[in-house]
Amino acid sequence: MGAGESGRPARGPASGEHPRGGLPASREYPLLVAGGILLALAFPPVGFVPAAFLGLIPFLYVLRRRRITGLWSAFRPGLVAGLSFFGPLLYWLIFLSSDQMDNPVLMSGPLVLLVLLQSLYWGLFSAGAFWVRDRTGAPAWLYAPLLWVACEQLRSLFVLGFTWGALGYAGVDVDPTPAQFASVTGVFGVSFWMVLVNALVLEALLARGGRRLRLSLAGVVVYALPWIHGLLVLGAGLAPDMETRRVAVVQPNIPAERKWDEDYKDETFGVLTGLTRAAGTDSLDLVVWPETAAPSYLLREPAYLELVSGASAEAGAPILTGCPDLQYDEETNQVLPRNSVLLVLPGGEIADRYDKIHLVPFGEAIPFQSVFPALRRVDFGEADFAPGEVRTVFESSGARFSALICFESTFPRLARQFVVGGSELLVNVTNDVWYGRTSMPFQHAAMAIMRSIENRRSLVRSANSGISLVTDPFGRVVARLGIFQRGVLVEDVPLVRRTTFYSRYGDLFPWSCLALSVALAAVPALSRRRRILH
Repeated sequence: MGAGESGRPARGPASGEHPRGGLPASREYPLLVAGGILLALAFPPVGFVPAAFLGLIPFLYVLRRRRITGLWSAFRPGLVAGLSFFGPLLYWLIFLSSDQMDNPVLMSGPLVLLVLLQSLYWGLFSAGAFWVRDRTGAPAWLYAPLLWVACEQLRSLFVLGFTWGALGYAGVDVDPTPAQFASVTGVFGVSFWMVLVNALVLEALLARGGRRLRLSLAGVVVYALPWIHGLLVLGAGLAPDMETRRVAVVQPNIPAERKWDEDYKDETFGVLTGLTRAAGTDSLDLVVWPETAAPSYLLREPAYLELVSGASAEAGAPILTGCPDLQYDEETNQVLPRNSVLLVLPGGEIADRYDKIHLVPFGEAIPFQSVFPALRRVDFGEADFAPGEVRTVFESSGARFSALICFESTFPRLARQFVVGGSELLVNVTNDVWYGRTSMPFQHAAMAIMRSIENRRSLVRSANSGISLVTDPFGRVVARLGIFQRGVLVEDVPLVRRTTFYSRYGDLFPWSCLALSVALAAVPALSRRRRILH
């Protein structure tokens, strides 16, 4: 049967399209909610990885069966599924502990706004899926992965960009083997793979006869290929003569209530220097302390800078430490606070510094202040840091490395920019103590591991209260300290100088998915317009 008067392709059971009856709301909402919750369980700390390949099936099933009566009708399933996913995933925000924002009831407002904002992108995916389905008759396994990656890419952009919950992060901390192809596609390529498997499983379950067999075989092959590729990559390993550097990673586990208490300042430095001594002096090349490890403006407090340089001298290696800093800006005639890391040498000199570029919106700075000056009077308890501008590549002991400060480790493009700039090793410093024993520190650490895979770089992660870890250039964790432990890791980390496809070309894959999604949505409309004109 050919196209009808509307110009849309004919649909029937064999085409994989929805039946006329659609789904009643009494069945639709439980499926969307259950699927969203199941998908959240694929992420740390639960880490039930099979959920990443099954959790989207209820959502995709609803999209397949639903009848659309308008824009809201198309948008709503994605919004409901997104709320059901991001709510359990991001619940930890209400437990943020700081001087002014330490009330779960008070923090419920920001949590709701954050969850709603992220869920809007799922709604966009839902609306796009209905548009493509109804106008092309294409199967879900063709359009769903493209649209999903396009929406994840959009969600990561601009000042409010947020990659938390990108599907590709699921399971990377459990076993990074199948994610090795992220060195080509980035994390969003792993998302593409997982969505594709979900869609093929759904189509196979609903198909019959030979079509079911073909779809089942396709699903098995698609699922297996990244595993086979990953095993081959890991089996090849690294060159046996690759250079290494011995790095000590300090996890001081300073309680949140003592972090900035002047009465405990000396005690904090005592813990940091004591752990540094515990690392020994056996040919160390670098010691890493966490984000704002030094509760001091080191460059303005010589006595404490001397403590750090003294510890560096004892260790026989420079110390990379986080600390706040104040810089005078001649253009604005203002003193700007910054979230910085300093490389302190044994003699007390500062070899180099890096100021955090991508600040946490509403946590470290209020966005859009230049557009809406009234926001300068708003107080969310944020730190009011000024963003840095220079992507520093540190050099020490013949090694080149860069530091990602806290939230920056969640952005693929920032890490790759450091690698393109010459970094042979990635360092991540953070302080997640504010979120207590929630899932946040576990999820944050898993996202940092993906940066190691994408760029094929060893990763050294120092977290105040955990999770500190060291990975090899394949994202395999070779050493780690658990949550709220005090200790030090000492490891020989390989230095890699070759760049991956992802490091060189960045987000080519997600941008391609976005372009193909637009083309897929536009072609039917353009074809219809041509028919009308002719």
